[in-house]
Amino acid sequence: MKIALATLNGKTVTAHFGRTKAFVVVEMEDGVEINRELREAGSYKNIDPSDPGHRRRHHDLVDTVRDCDVVIAGGMGLPVQDRLEEAEINVVLTDTRVIDEAIEMYAFGTLVHDASRAHAPGGDHH
Repeated sequence: MKIALATLNGKTVTAHFGRTKAFVVVEMEDGVEINRELREAGSYKNIDPSDPGHRRRHHDLVDTVRDCDVVIAGGMGLPVQDRLEEAEINVVLTDTRVIDEAIEMYAFGTLVHDASRAHAPGGDHH
């Protein structure tokens, strides 16, 4: 199983998937981490949701984690959440910020998905 955690700094889970700079991708086997890599999320810039490039960025982000089973982020827009789920990638939105804690909680089945952390396009970001 591969878990992708959206991050700006490699240590904490970013509050908003669409603004991530990278993903910490962890491969788990029988609840144990066997590999970890940092994947750049392509060219990053502050993107306004009304910018036509925003949608393209979402496609690029989904492509970056297409081989993963789960994406963990602090929040995301409903359209990109739908796109991830269409790619058969589970989404977990959480207020847990420390990446190692989020991985451990996910492995033990205690990381809870908070659906209220998803928002409509251009909506409030957590």
